[in-house]
Amino acid sequence: MQIRTPKRYRGVQRRSIISCRRLFVYLLLLALVAAGVGIYLNRQIAAPIVQDALGRLVAEVENQAATLSAPEPTATPDPRNRLIEANNYWQQGALSRATDLYLEIAPSTPNTVEVFRRIAIGLINASRYAEASQQAARAINADPLDAEAWAIRAWALDWQDKPAEALAYALHALELDPQNSRARAYLGEIYNSLGQSQRAATLLDELLAQAPQSAEAYRARGLVNWNSDYAAALADFRAAYELASHMNLIAVDIATIEKDLRNFEPALEILRQTLEADPYNPRALFRLGEIQIARDGNFTQARLTLQDCIDFNPGYVHCHYMLGRANDRLGETSAAADNFARAIELGSQEPRHHYWAGWSQIVLGDCSRALAYLEPGLQLARDINNPQLITDISAVIPECDPSFAPGS
Repeated sequence: MQIRTPKRYRGVQRRSIISCRRLFVYLLLLALVAAGVGIYLNRQIAAPIVQDALGRLVAEVENQAATLSAPEPTATPDPRNRLIEANNYWQQGALSRATDLYLEIAPSTPNTVEVFRRIAIGLINASRYAEASQQAARAINADPLDAEAWAIRAWALDWQDKPAEALAYALHALELDPQNSRARAYLGEIYNSLGQSQRAATLLDELLAQAPQSAEAYRARGLVNWNSDYAAALADFRAAYELASHMNLIAVDIATIEKDLRNFEPALEILRQTLEADPYNPRALFRLGEIQIARDGNFTQARLTLQDCIDFNPGYVHCHYMLGRANDRLGETSAAADNFARAIELGSQEPRHHYWAGWSQIVLGDCSRALAYLEPGLQLARDINNPQLITDISAVIPECDPSFAPGS
């Protein structure tokens, strides 16, 4: 049995008429009203303060939003490994692959003059002369005092058939470095392009006496000798290639001389080696297609070879012309006419190209177009004093112009 303990009587508590919470609310309202009245009465002073506070708040919110939406910054790619890879391809003679890699890393190495110099030389090797000139200009921008950058720009311009402009760049390179062998060798090439072959030969003989390891000098002298002495030219090209075996354009020079001497097997062997290292070298593909047509009579294979050349370098005039010759031998006169016309559209100044473009139009029955090619072609043949082409073109013009007199 439990005994209940009675609760202590506490009495009845009465609520206050105004609670503390309610009093706090009333006082806060009064303070806000007073503040509002104060701000209103002093609004000219308070307005700029309020606007400034609101501006800071909005700017902070915008900054936070931008930070939240901004992408993570990406690290700048390190070009060193790609540069090593490009250099390895360069030394192996895979100049097209090396040039592509140099072009990839060039934005990461804007002040590395050697990268732009090699890009320019690689583009010359790929018969992309205008682009080569632009890249050589970038080499000059990277280092305006670099004599070799100026020399390579001169070389690119000479390949563009602009020897007068090239001369200025070569001479400036020698102002920067009077003993620069590359600049002196390219100057010899430019003199040869300007028709000053004796001056070029003297310059190059002196250069090789002082710098017998200059591959550029041997190649330049080979070009001079090519005009009169195939054996001497071939010896110079071989000497140049021994010193710079990665330079495929020298290999193609050797193959061309061998072809001209009708030594087809040595020519084909060096072209195969070149294309193994640099599969889409346009000059090598052009010479290979030429041999496939002239010696082998393999016109179908020649067409494939020359189409590869055009696919790699659509602006290479000589492959368009030689593809036209292959199509002509296959009986595809319309396709051949298009190939010859394209070569001339790209700027060919070869009278032989004009002859074949005109002849294909005669076969197709379009005398108007034929004369548009033959008449300029005849003048070009006269300009270079080529008696055989003058005779050939003069013989076909009467097919469309009976009044033509060969001596006119």
